[in-house]
Amino acid sequence: MELPQGSSLISNPFQSGSNLVSSLFSDVPDGFTVSKLMNSEWQGSVWSADSSSWSVPEMTLTPGEGARVDSPEPYQWFTSGKPLVGSLVNWVPAGDSVKASRLALAGLIESELGLQVPEGTTLSTIDGEGTLATLGVYLNAETGWLWTSGEEFSLDVGEAIIISSSSAFDWTQTFDVEGVENPLSLAQVPSEQTLVEGSPLLLEAVAEGADNLAYQWQKDGVDIPGAKSAVLSIESVALSDAGHYAVVASSGGSAVRSLPVSVSVEPKVVEPPASPTLTIAVDGRLIEVTILGEVGQSYQLQGTEDFQTWFDRGGALVNENGTVTFRDRVSRGKGRYYRAIVLE
Repeated sequence: MELPQGSSLISNPFQSGSNLVSSLFSDVPDGFTVSKLMNSEWQGSVWSADSSSWSVPEMTLTPGEGARVDSPEPYQWFTSGKPLVGSLVNWVPAGDSVKASRLALAGLIESELGLQVPEGTTLSTIDGEGTLATLGVYLNAETGWLWTSGEEFSLDVGEAIIISSSSAFDWTQTFDVEGVENPLSLAQVPSEQTLVEGSPLLLEAVAEGADNLAYQWQKDGVDIPGAKSAVLSIESVALSDAGHYAVVASSGGSAVRSLPVSVSVEPKVVEPPASPTLTIAVDGRLIEVTILGEVGQSYQLQGTEDFQTWFDRGGALVNENGTVTFRDRVSRGKGRYYRAIVLE
């Protein structure tokens, strides 16, 4: 595949071992960059001829996943592997993503490659300068596509497109080869979960049908670095961990992907401590202040004579058994008002 100088959108058409970018692209010129679109930003791995290394050596590119290539000169890309077979699902998240057919086949994007999208979805590409160019917009079921060229767009093998959609959807395809069947299936798939911030997340999957199984978990259609076992575990989830999770199980040239499941993370609600109650007993110039509140809570007692300036009376008071008492003295003929501040 001839990649031009400048920018282009590409995809990996085959299952090729670990699908590492460092393995897919060899003998590239210095500064050659492969980037993924993540959170509306291009995040790339750059080849350095001086160090003979990639800046992000763990970056992968799986079949159906697209990327942007920026090359300082024309580059002839040779790649090999095994085509995926069986029922293939490519999850497309809401927003902008770079996707491609999971079939190692060229064809018309809808009528031959089976892309079915929500209303208002836009397909785009980029030119050599990286400028976005619209290919078509899906208006609705009645009107169909409005193609910029006037004809349905045809996607080549190894080519990717930018899909902009208001909602997530599955790009489902089936590829059957006579005498060849996908031996893999998922005996256990992850389930949807609703968690509270700070709770643990545990997603599990079990694939069967082959030996030497490999797993790769994805969040919102993007590989999670290091998540390569049958179990995905997050000890304490954050709000940013919410999303759609799926797992890809593979062995040799076969792969199977679970349907994405939703993981929702709700904010942790921290109840403020109950306000303490003060009782005051006066014996001449001696004042005894009792704080009634939560066991284990600490307070700072403050006093004032004018409601403008408050002074700490002693240090922090720890409520060990439900009440805590502080004794104070006032000058003759003076009055004093008290409050208790809850300490975190």
